[in-house]
Amino acid sequence: MTPQLVRLGDICTVTASPSSDLFTEFGVDVEGVPVVTPADIRDSQRIDPEALRQVPDTITGLERFRLRSGDLVIVRLGGVGKVALVDDTADGWVYHSSCIRVRPHIERVDPVYLAAYLAHPPVVAELLSHVQVGTVPVLTTQSLEGLPVLLPNARRQRIMAEALGEVSLQMDLQQRILMRLSAVKQGIFSQMLGDELPGTTTSRAPSAAPERRAPRTRRTSRMS
Repeated sequence: MTPQLVRLGDICTVTASPSSDLFTEFGVDVEGVPVVTPADIRDSQRIDPEALRQVPDTITGLERFRLRSGDLVIVRLGGVGKVALVDDTADGWVYHSSCIRVRPHIERVDPVYLAAYLAHPPVVAELLSHVQVGTVPVLTTQSLEGLPVLLPNARRQRIMAEALGEVSLQMDLQQRILMRLSAVKQGIFSQMLGDELPGTTTSRAPSAAPERRAPRTRRTSRMS
């Protein structure tokens, strides 16, 4: 069966970004609800939980912007085109004001397929052609809702989603390995340099050589 061409807004519910006023107490030392920001979205369309910042869960207005498994978080400000698929771990978290939430109608579209479709370079290029151009590119909810989506039948979507999900998992594992190796490399290099590393509290700047004075010449009197 030939894939259908539909609007994203016809197969998903697109929710605009929260107000930035909700994130005035936003930070790594805050106890509360984890917040997904553009920096937390990996190339594998997964959320990196390592450095998530939080907001107090007592803030009024957060409920509307909660995430659940199967949602997509799309960056709308700056790095437009980054997409993350929400899994069970992130259920109940919220998304940042720099993002938009897309909730697929699962009877029409597979979330894994849709995440891969929206991250596909030709689709990202199409998306970028509709952003508001300025100092920082901005993606609007209306532009996202009007994005054309090529939609195979349900069986084809499932087959593609299984293959794409396995690739994303392998990408995520490899990225974690690279991050750990990078940390090990820096640690080894620091140990090899020891106390000679500039900027450390134990390193000492080389002392300046004492200034040498020119030798004094002995004056002799002349006899007339």
